[in-house]
Amino acid sequence: MYRLAELSDSRRKSIGWGLLGMGFVTLVIAVVWIHYSSFPETHIVDGQEVPLVLDQFDWVPRGWLSKGLAYLASFAASQMLVVGALFVWVLNQKMTWARALFASFVTWIELVLIFGIVPSEWLNFAQTDLDWSSQRVAVAIPAWLILGNEVNLSWAAIKDSISMGYHIVMLVAAAVFTLQLQRMRQGAPPSAEKSEVRSPYGRPLVRGEG
Repeated sequence: MYRLAELSDSRRKSIGWGLLGMGFVTLVIAVVWIHYSSFPETHIVDGQEVPLVLDQFDWVPRGWLSKGLAYLASFAASQMLVVGALFVWVLNQKMTWARALFASFVTWIELVLIFGIVPSEWLNFAQTDLDWSSQRVAVAIPAWLILGNEVNLSWAAIKDSISMGYHIVMLVAAAVFTLQLQRMRQGAPPSAEKSEVRSPYGRPLVRGEG
């Protein structure tokens, strides 16, 4: 983490603006991708099922797999935007009230994304596109393991288990990241140049004896 504290202003800004640009482009593509991949592949015309043509966007893949990949692309775009904004306006900058307010606002957006939007979209995606409902059996436990009783594990239970595991992992990751962020300037190797006294012309100065 200490390498982030050693970034020059030009390097920091180039990384930040690059992430913002890539994030914006990826987000636009992901939104269009999600929208058109949500359309069914066929529809009913005069009582017959015929392919659904989407004019100039008919090349966009449809189905749950395509939509799921589009969701991942949109999440990656949001992370690039958040990190890019922090690189450009917060990282290695003198903290003021305005910058602290902006940093807290970006942090709030990140927390809403991770703990609000992502779990909500996952549940919607699993219930609609994947049809992981409580009526569908995912795993049937052998009767001889449970004294002859019939116990089935539904897809809804797997969906909720994935959501619970995601929250646990994200909470631990957030705690670890926060701890590492507080120690960002620790662990840097000693630099010989920092201990040297240099002249205005860049030459090292040696303290004379006597």
